[in-house]
Amino acid sequence: MTLEILKALAWMCEQYISEGNGYLNHKAMYAGELAVEVLAAYGLVEPAPLGGRWTNKGMLLLDDSSGFSF
Repeated sequence: MTLEILKALAWMCEQYISEGNGYLNHKAMYAGELAVEVLAAYGLVEPAPLGGRWTNKGMLLLDDSSGFSF
């Protein structure tokens, strides 16, 4: 279940706060800040000023064909 929740959160971030270059800009939105923190806690995002950058692990999670698991 955790994997499904993380995948949903990751795709929401990719769709709504991604700048299209691997960088997530939460634009100081509290929900975006929390989302980046949660994804970073699982090693899926590397925190950066005003957001974060997908890690290799995060990119694998977004790749449906990767068979990603923890």
